[in-house]
Amino acid sequence: MSHTRTANYIALPILLITTVLELYWVWGLLFVWWIVPTVQNQQAFLVFEINRDDDPLLYWAIVCLWALSGLMMIAASLFPQYAHLLA
Repeated sequence: MSHTRTANYIALPILLITTVLELYWVWGLLFVWWIVPTVQNQQAFLVFEINRDDDPLLYWAIVCLWALSGLMMIAASLFPQYAHLLA
């Protein structure tokens, strides 16, 4: 089994457990991590594949949305007293 497949099989139960434990910062890190391969491959995925060359506005909107969502989840976990402001 390849390293990427192994990582996926490890990540899924970790994400499920952290969701039950309300550790949303882990999801935030995942959203931020998704930016790396998205920018490298110049492809984003929403409902279907979006290529940067074909639809740059939507592509960059998705990248920014993932970054904002990730940072908001991390911030809400680090500063729970302000989490209501992020909702």
